[in-house]
Amino acid sequence: MKQQEMYKLNEYRRRLKRTPKLLNVSEQAYRKALSGRGETAAAQAVVSMFVLGPVLLSFSLWTLKQAEEAGKRRLYFLARDGWMMYQMARYLCERKALSIECRYLYASRYAWRIPEQHLIGEKAMERICRGGLDVTFAAMMRRAGLTKEEGSRIAALIRPGRKETDILSWKEIQNLRGPLSSCREFIELADFHSRECYGDTLSYLEQEGLLDAVPYGVVDSGWIGTMQESLQHLLEGAGCGGEVEGYYFGLYNLPRGADRRNFHGFYFEPDSGAYRKARFANSLFECIFTAPHGMTQTYVCRNGRWEPKLASVHPANLEWIKRQLDLLELYIKIAAGLYSEGLEQEAGELELQGLLESFMSSPSKEEAVCYGRVLFSDDVTEERMQPLAAKLTQRQFWEHHPLPRLGLMLLPGKRKLKDSGWIEGSIRLYAGNLYGWHRMGAILYKYALYARMQHGYKKG
Repeated sequence: MKQQEMYKLNEYRRRLKRTPKLLNVSEQAYRKALSGRGETAAAQAVVSMFVLGPVLLSFSLWTLKQAEEAGKRRLYFLARDGWMMYQMARYLCERKALSIECRYLYASRYAWRIPEQHLIGEKAMERICRGGLDVTFAAMMRRAGLTKEEGSRIAALIRPGRKETDILSWKEIQNLRGPLSSCREFIELADFHSRECYGDTLSYLEQEGLLDAVPYGVVDSGWIGTMQESLQHLLEGAGCGGEVEGYYFGLYNLPRGADRRNFHGFYFEPDSGAYRKARFANSLFECIFTAPHGMTQTYVCRNGRWEPKLASVHPANLEWIKRQLDLLELYIKIAAGLYSEGLEQEAGELELQGLLESFMSSPSKEEAVCYGRVLFSDDVTEERMQPLAAKLTQRQFWEHHPLPRLGLMLLPGKRKLKDSGWIEGSIRLYAGNLYGWHRMGAILYKYALYARMQHGYKKG
């Protein structure tokens, strides 16, 4: 093991010393995971056993405690981020003899937003005209559920003479909202596709018990709560008047008009945690806590039962995902085998911030190589995959500092921001001697963004 990697391992061990039972679980799991692996695999084993496993255990125990105190009898873990949370929760419910039923629900932003569109009117335009990594007009049409041919027709009406595949700036995306809202053909096509799949989606939800008179909650990674909002709209469209309640790893913000009492954040919440948010990487979190299957696209009926229609997993990600799942499953089994009240107490005292900040905001080169190579897309369609830690130039890193980035977003010009799903990983791999300078610039931008978002939430 390289010197830097040994340093990170010892740092994680030091942070777990205050919780010796958790440290024992990590050490046992790490020893079993290591044999015959290369450098990047060793980095993956270190992070999985000393950071991700303990964090997953802590979050899962918190979720079960919150649900039990609220009188929930069922928890739905949303695909795909909820896969490992679901596995951990099932083991814990068995060991703790809890009466909470854990279920895994096939879902995605795409699978729920398309059928939701016709229920929410103009608000759907916010979802379609949202920023992201390398957004194109064609991608915006896919967000609305249009076919490629239909998208091309709308492009000819809205943006004649321009390529559908050109990358759009945040300001260009916002400027399209008015023309799209006024385009009758676009509105009719989006409405048609929404109504077309609404019945299938509702049938799946009904089959899985979402319309049952049972107190339940949903569990997911979180971020801004739109999955819960979409589910609420879908159920209300079926005449179901109950309030959906959710438990999330973190919440940056909430949908407009949402009842705060129905959203529970573990690591950070909308009105607090700007420091933590600035040193957290949500896209990295999603890549790690994934499932062994692809994105849910829609629902189909086979042999009298509704099932998800799943996209295929990108071939380049298959081996990495399998390795990551194997490591986390190993940790879960060892943690369940060594479970005790003392271990549960230590999980509540875990130094979450130190562990996550060290890995996500200040990764070693080996960690950045291992996790940064995973292909990722932040769009609901999961198109235009790129390495999570994208390769950027020195100029592009400079544009991630607060003032240059603000200028690129708001001012007209030909230059577009080249973004990265995990900017801290990109900086570690490609910034060279300016690593510290560019990392600080990226953190300052994120802190300003989340502090402003936090202020807006409190003011609103």
